[in-house]
Amino acid sequence: MEANGGGEGLEDELAMVMDLEEALTMAQQHGWISPDAQLGWIPAVARRNGPDNVAAYNASMGNPALYLALLCLPAQEIARCRRVCRVWRDIISTDAFRRHHHDHHFRTPMPLFFFLDPTLASLNLRAVDIRNRVDRPVIRFARPSNHEVFRVHGSCAGILLLSSGLRLYACNPCTRRWARLPQLHVNHDIIGFYVIPGPGGDFECNVLYHDRMWPDCAYWIFTLGTAASVRKCIDRPGPDDDDDLDLVLANGIVPSYKIPPVFFRGFLHWPPNASQDNTNALMFDINAEAFSSIPPPSIQVGVPVVGRQLFEIDDERLAMTVISFSPARVHVWVLRDDNAELWSRRYSILVPVDEINVNNSCHHNGSVFAVAQGRNALVQCPRVLLQCDAQGAVLQSYRPQLADHWTALSGHTIQESLLLHPSILPMRETDAVDGDPPFF
Repeated sequence: MEANGGGEGLEDELAMVMDLEEALTMAQQHGWISPDAQLGWIPAVARRNGPDNVAAYNASMGNPALYLALLCLPAQEIARCRRVCRVWRDIISTDAFRRHHHDHHFRTPMPLFFFLDPTLASLNLRAVDIRNRVDRPVIRFARPSNHEVFRVHGSCAGILLLSSGLRLYACNPCTRRWARLPQLHVNHDIIGFYVIPGPGGDFECNVLYHDRMWPDCAYWIFTLGTAASVRKCIDRPGPDDDDDLDLVLANGIVPSYKIPPVFFRGFLHWPPNASQDNTNALMFDINAEAFSSIPPPSIQVGVPVVGRQLFEIDDERLAMTVISFSPARVHVWVLRDDNAELWSRRYSILVPVDEINVNNSCHHNGSVFAVAQGRNALVQCPRVLLQCDAQGAVLQSYRPQLADHWTALSGHTIQESLLLHPSILPMRETDAVDGDPPFF
């Protein structure tokens, strides 16, 4: 998309922008960004002081208001704004801007879902912006003639872990950087994908998987970006330490493309899984590299319930959903005390059963995905994805353009990031060869 009126002749007009709303209005009038793009929330320190350090001010090219307006736009819009003019491109290309944009948007996860082609000829992975009630394209491409299976194995720090047939990839849809990885998903089950923060904003990106050697599975960690393809074996607790936990781990944690874990306060958490005869939530300490478990909430004293989904709630607590029927509700329980393992019910979401029935669906375990923003939930129906509030009112519906396509929640979320991480994602769009999906 090109700007109206050319590039460099706009510099004087851009220099006159004095506040954030002015910058947004100008960008929308010129057609540089979508009409429904919003500034979003701006940290109080930014509102008072403009960019909060020297590097950011230098990156703003002397226009802090424009810098902050760009800072608040989603990454998808930022990619388009690069084409406006040299000034905008120079601001967006600085490391300072990328870091500030990452910090501003990092805690705004967007649920991922598919529009599925029944012929398997194409793939369309999208994300729901819960706050603005819009869906955005993430990855879309025509599948090869052999219709290889495409799976999402993990998502962290804006990076997706994906497989297409026998190939495994890591990619950032916002920066269009990617990497080929060893075939960890072949003859193994990937169960987690996480980062460990390092100095200077860098981080270590790891894949957690097991070898499927039932009933004696071994667990491994693979670190992305390591020249030697470092893999580390993780010890199980052993029957002497925790017989029940060791038995669950020996039989293998369910792969993350089926039941994704949630990362919270340095731990990966998996919900209870009845198919594994496991009524506890599993935990993996990414620093100590050790497994543990905690009991789920109990509706009645001594009577456990099977939780369906884990997520981080707005006050930085771990939450678990519990499904009930008659009436159909999703109850959200919050872990009040990590040490005492005490849960309390925070609120309930009324499932819009009438809407589900109209759309020829049914209420089951995987059909509802709770999110912290606005206490909303996404409800999966065959040909529409519904966003509803806690009272069951439908706020928005997301439908594929083609009537014969289906919707499917992935269970994963993505947090947009413009950070490049060349050591982890060294490849660009032009580096793809035959057999590599055209991710973007």
